[in-house]
Amino acid sequence: MDATASPGAPAGHTTPDDRAGGTDDPAGTRAPGRRNPVTAAPAVAAAAALTLGVTQILHMQTVPFASVGDYVCEGAYALYLTAAVAAVLALRRVHGRARGWGRIGDAGALLYGLGHAVVAIPVTATFVLATNPPDPLGALYAPGIVLWLAGLVPLAVAAFRSALVPRAVAVALPATLPLTMALGQAGPLVEALTWAVLGWSMARAARRRAR
Repeated sequence: MDATASPGAPAGHTTPDDRAGGTDDPAGTRAPGRRNPVTAAPAVAAAAALTLGVTQILHMQTVPFASVGDYVCEGAYALYLTAAVAAVLALRRVHGRARGWGRIGDAGALLYGLGHAVVAIPVTATFVLATNPPDPLGALYAPGIVLWLAGLVPLAVAAFRSALVPRAVAVALPATLPLTMALGQAGPLVEALTWAVLGWSMARAARRRAR
């Protein structure tokens, strides 16, 4: 489918959790030595979108599936869509108490995540069935894309106002989906770049909060 979505510490002892802000750790930086959830989801989304874009450039997908490349395309698309839901929740987590994020940012994250989740349903069905999904599922593409696009504008406004990610990136967010669709087979590379930059910005903001 063309992508054209500690307990037990002695009393008085300062634990790593205490130094990171006790139980209030909105940036998800609490557990050194573990994969930071703030960076994990954006990294997976970027990698999946990159895989999809490169595979689509090198391989023309056919439906019903006839080769491994067909499965790689659809599987990478499904993984990107799922990871992007987790990634936008991580973005909201990083911005949760930032000045300027507010309800508009929450609304944008909700719409964006919901759009990806809706599109993921027929894409995952296509991957499992190795052919186009039944009509009731196929009809979910359009509303999913609309929700995805609608979420980008409030996300951009909130990200610009809070300034935890570069404002140039925030300004460009509403154009990412139209550009993805305009570029056709190479379109997913836009999403890969978007989440790579957002993931780097989120990790930087999380490190600042941990200091």
